[in-house]
Amino acid sequence: MGTENTDYAAWLDRVRSNWNERAASWDEMSEENAAATDRPADLDRTADALQLTPGSRLLDAGCGSGQYAVAFAERGYRVTAVDLAPEMIARGRTHAQEHGVTVEWRVGEVARLADADGTYDAVHARVVLQFVPDVVAALHELRRVLKPGGRLYASVPGSLSPIYNLSWRRFVDPQLVGNRYLVPWELEALLKEFGWTVVDGWGSFGRNLMGDTNPLNPDELQRLDRRLQQAASTTWAIIAE
Repeated sequence: MGTENTDYAAWLDRVRSNWNERAASWDEMSEENAAATDRPADLDRTADALQLTPGSRLLDAGCGSGQYAVAFAERGYRVTAVDLAPEMIARGRTHAQEHGVTVEWRVGEVARLADADGTYDAVHARVVLQFVPDVVAALHELRRVLKPGGRLYASVPGSLSPIYNLSWRRFVDPQLVGNRYLVPWELEALLKEFGWTVVDGWGSFGRNLMGDTNPLNPDELQRLDRRLQQAASTTWAIIAE
């Protein structure tokens, strides 16, 4: 095994271990968010933007503890959910059983999917691409498994997001496993560079895993330039095809 492959394998092991350890707190936060009054509207907007219809095949790439995968399955979509951390997938399976829905759960990488070309009608990649070591490879892989005309939902934190509160640590702790600081306008530019068309986008405001909240008022931000809205959002969703 070459040095590059050894480094990549070591990175995978660190990330997997990190997210296995975070699974309980992530699941707790995700369950709370799933019960929020604005979640149905969020799901409606996402499903409409992805042009999903009953029976659509949806990939939840980087599914975490599975709350979105389960919610999409409850709406009649055929969902495959992939995450690097086995503990996240185990929690997702439990939630699916509790809700009485069927989801195909897999442990795996979003940049190396075990699917044929053109498998999915849509891909849902919520707050995951800032974690992958090669964003370009991940985008190519997500494009590969999408059917022609299929749509991608991808969200990443804004530069002022509480999710990036500790991003500065990457300068003093090179082994830190965490955000690689990908911001919305960079992701939009990458998508366009590789032939995607950005068709929609919007911001969401919430807290990070440590409970830090976003102090900015989303209603006031609507008057700002699009890039300022992106910077201020806890996460910014991009719809591309």
